[in-house]
Amino acid sequence: MATDSATIPAVAATVEDDARTAGQRILQLFSLFVGGGYLFYLVLVMPNIAQAMDVMETWWTVTAVVLIFGTGLCVGIFALRSSIEVLRRTAAIAAIGFLVAMALWPLGWTGDLIDSERGMWFTQFNGLAAIVAAAAWRGRWAFVYLIAVTVVCQLINHEVRAPEVNGPVLPEMAWGFAFCLVPFAAAVMGIRTAGILDATRESAYAAAAEAAGTQARALERTRFDALTHDGVMSTLLGAARQGASERLASQAKRTLADMDGFQEQTSGTDVVPANAAVAQLRSAVVDVDPTMTLDVTRSDEAGSYPVDVVLTVAAATSEAVRNSVTHAGAGANRAVAASFEVDSIRVDVVDDGVGFDPRSVPPQRLGLAVSIRRRLAVLDGGSATVESHPGRGTRISIMWSRP
Repeated sequence: MATDSATIPAVAATVEDDARTAGQRILQLFSLFVGGGYLFYLVLVMPNIAQAMDVMETWWTVTAVVLIFGTGLCVGIFALRSSIEVLRRTAAIAAIGFLVAMALWPLGWTGDLIDSERGMWFTQFNGLAAIVAAAAWRGRWAFVYLIAVTVVCQLINHEVRAPEVNGPVLPEMAWGFAFCLVPFAAAVMGIRTAGILDATRESAYAAAAEAAGTQARALERTRFDALTHDGVMSTLLGAARQGASERLASQAKRTLADMDGFQEQTSGTDVVPANAAVAQLRSAVVDVDPTMTLDVTRSDEAGSYPVDVVLTVAAATSEAVRNSVTHAGAGANRAVAASFEVDSIRVDVVDDGVGFDPRSVPPQRLGLAVSIRRRLAVLDGGSATVESHPGRGTRISIMWSRP
């Protein structure tokens, strides 16, 4: 194996990239809130559950506790480690569990009355069940759910309470609905806002990806213009002014070779030989920072690579170097190393600068998300990883393996 590489210094331990969407973050927060709410109400209504057992069959109480609190606590338990689909399904099960418990209530009621204004214990937090419904279904259906559980809960309370502690049922329904409406509306608006944020971010990513493609095409055009000016035009002017000479012939040969190399590197249907791939990568690094060099390790069997792979890896490397120059700090040392194997390319851009937490990168910073990760993601066999830690530098690894 031929090599002209230098050892890359070790950098910070890998910090797993947080690729959650705003919708998933919001839904996870609501799930934690719901799980904590069910735990809080379980402790709060334990005396009421014991009191209600005087008027309810034991089987109903056990079933209702499992249907309501068991499913509600699962929403919180699954909050941090589950996908959006799992969270929504779990929330839907919790919302349906509350409805089933209310539907079974007439079967479990003994006909006796409760001498308490609070009535049945599960009617004290029907707004929490509506928030679960908002996490599971569309806002309009969750709103219908809120109305339904509010009406049914107040009817059950009116039926099971002793006459002396009962009040007018319609004002109680109105009060219960108004009391639950504010947190319910906040939940619906939070989830809706998260969806808008996700749509806006996707639109921004698409626009940034298109801009990155335009920039890459402009860069290739600039290189071609420079080659035309520095090679072709200077050769023609030299021939017009000086006539034929050995130096001019040598210059013409170099220009033709450069033109052939440019065609090999930009042809959409051809492959790029290993030496041309190395040259393209070096050019991408030097275009950003003329003082940097590329350390290359190349297998003796390395032959050729698809041109779109080479151009994509070079463009992503350029963006990684640009990020390092911009964000690593003035005194940072950086190195770029590339490894060309028979069926793979790997580029590591490493610096010992200020570093960062990849999970804290704001959505508007699209360099990592679009110009590096997404650019590699469209390649069959392409990938990119970011390893960084505040104060301990950054390593960006750009990889491609032949499928």
